[in-house]
Amino acid sequence: MKKLLSIVCLTLMSLYSFSQTWVQQGLGWNLSSVEGVMNISIVSPQIVWVTASDGSGGGLAVQDFSRTTDGGTTWTPGIVNNAIGLSNSMITAINADTAWIAMYKVSGSNSQGVYKTTNGGTTWTRQATAPFSGSASFPDWIYFWDANNGIVLGDPINNEFEIYTTTNGGTQWTLLPSANIPTPLSGETGYTSDVSVVGDHIWFGTAKGRVYASSDRGQHWTVATPPNFSGKNSYPAYKDSVNGLAIKFYTGADTLNLLDSSPDGGATYTAVSYHGSVLTGDIKAVPGSVNTYVTTGWDGTNQGTTRMGVTYSFNGGNTWITDAIINGTGLTCSSWLNDSTGWVGAFNSGTTDGIYKFNGVLAQPVSNFMTPDTLLTLGGLATFTNLSTGAPTSYSWTFTGGTPATSTAKNPPAITYNTPGTYNVKLVVTNGFGSNTLTKTNYIHVGGVGINELQQNAVSVYPNPVKDIMTVQANSSIKEISLYNITGQLVLNQVVNSTKVNVTTTGLSTGIYSLKAILDNGIVTKKIVIQ
Repeated sequence: MKKLLSIVCLTLMSLYSFSQTWVQQGLGWNLSSVEGVMNISIVSPQIVWVTASDGSGGGLAVQDFSRTTDGGTTWTPGIVNNAIGLSNSMITAINADTAWIAMYKVSGSNSQGVYKTTNGGTTWTRQATAPFSGSASFPDWIYFWDANNGIVLGDPINNEFEIYTTTNGGTQWTLLPSANIPTPLSGETGYTSDVSVVGDHIWFGTAKGRVYASSDRGQHWTVATPPNFSGKNSYPAYKDSVNGLAIKFYTGADTLNLLDSSPDGGATYTAVSYHGSVLTGDIKAVPGSVNTYVTTGWDGTNQGTTRMGVTYSFNGGNTWITDAIINGTGLTCSSWLNDSTGWVGAFNSGTTDGIYKFNGVLAQPVSNFMTPDTLLTLGGLATFTNLSTGAPTSYSWTFTGGTPATSTAKNPPAITYNTPGTYNVKLVVTNGFGSNTLTKTNYIHVGGVGINELQQNAVSVYPNPVKDIMTVQANSSIKEISLYNITGQLVLNQVVNSTKVNVTTTGLSTGIYSLKAILDNGIVTKKIVIQ
């Protein structure tokens, strides 16, 4: 039987200061030994299931789980019935009532395998057609895509991984033919909860440092070995069907090549020369993010507190940021529904702790803004719209040549420009994960009436708002018409040589636009609304 990586019992620091980023929640577990979270299955922002493991390092059998239906405000603990002597490998859930747990045997006469509940964990029933009955059997992980389709993996028996799939919720499980998966190496095993799933694609790591990949829900598999991973435990995490990372478990002085990336779904891997700290207890990709990954670490005895806590990468693993608030805390794993819904598992010392809910948006800020008022007459006003992303918490505007010249508001007041010239606008946005600056050079042009700019009534635009066609009419010859969207992007340009022209807006998105009319004696800009 495979030996699990022992989870070390740790004393948690007081985390009252986590209120801005993390909320400590109690799973309700209260065994004589400290428990650690084995894995977390997030169904929705409200519904989450977790399983426990022995946190004392003694290899005790643990059947505890916990469930929330209100986003973690309250957790309801439970124990898998008729499973004494078994211990949790992994839980997967599809709603508040239905979940499956893969369980391995520590002692006793109860049968290991897959246990299912359809009543919120009140009762569990072993699914007999996925037996894992061999003396070397060991269920490692389980995953369900929906109420019917699932897969469970166990360690090799008779020189092949023991993989079962189901299409009817586990009433019947079918053993995968050995020809559909590469032959394991001598001593190669899976690892509990070590699986990554994106759509129909699925990956798992092994104790020999290899990563298996399937693109058809586990019906057929390939395998690859990331550089320098041989003989280590590997953990994959994929953000989409082709791009992913793998970490290897850190032991002793082994710091060589802890992180590899794959651009082709796991066919090949390349070492990542990263900056910052990669924690090797667990790695997850954040669904829906551009390129965000999270690592957690718990092994303070063998690796020191520098390997405990949580770190984030927003650029696919090249740079890692350590969460200063939770740094040094033993964290077993994480799970993310999106960049604003996630939990990290820890170790409980009683009924009121054991897991932390992320409170915020896990993203670096990206500065962006626009104004339709880029061409102004003397004394004109420019109204700016903040388009920044990544949940900034502070803003710093600089309006060269404008009044006021600075602002810290998300959307600043209208800025007055009283001096002719061409001016820059800068916005710096910041949150707990960093800052970002955008400077638009020569963005605002301020002219004088009769020199560069004309009075607004020199040009008429009708109808405004417009649906399909608008008419632009001037008191002198129009040379060119340009239309810019709210981000400042040119979406229409039309050369003209007339005092009146029809402009077709069909196909343009609804919203506010800036129209620039170049006449033979100056320029006029107007705000246009397209319906």
